Amino acid sequence: MKPFDARGYVQVQGLRVFHAHLHLHWTALVLAAVLLIGRIRQPAQALAIVGCYFGVILLHEIGHAAMARRLGYRAPVIRLSFLHGVCEVDGPETRRDEICIAWGGVLAQLAVAVPLIALEQIRGVMAQPFAAIVIGGFGNFSALVALLDLLPIPGLDGATAWRVVPMLWRDLRGRGAARRAARDLLRRLR
Repeated sequence: MKPFDARGYVQVQGLRVFHAHLHLHWTALVLAAVLLIGRIRQPAQALAIVGCYFGVILLHEIGHAAMARRLGYRAPVIRLSFLHGVCEVDGPETRRDEICIAWGGVLAQLAVAVPLIALEQIRGVMAQPFAAIVIGGFGNFSALVALLDLLPIPGLDGATAWRVVPMLWRDLRGRGAARRAARDLLRRLR
């Protein structure tokens, strides 16, 4: 794997997210400025939109960092850019850990998206100020990004995450063979 190109990123001083230093790419800052200028007459809405947009990307990377830490690895840096984020992880040492870390981002997004989408179904909730932005922007957009990220395309988490299927299949076949061997041994011992 080639090293990550960190050019164009600036560390947000004094801010750590899930024990990781947060770095923003200049394209993220430009996008935030464009979104804010586009809604200059409604600054609170503009801030909510910017917060939701980057919140979805950050939530995904926090999921990777949380899973990495759970497995005993460090995640020292999270980088956010215009369209995606990167969570740098020291490791992983096994294919199983790599797969778990890949699923961490998607699972974090779905853990937030599913309740927000369910909340959207409650009558009158979307009539509340900013509810459409937060629920729609954070809930629905997060679910969409999670599903797109699961596509088995190199560069997306799905390219690694779906390796879980053949791994589980091998594990199940191995357990079945072990059970059959144990049964045969017990029959011979009788």
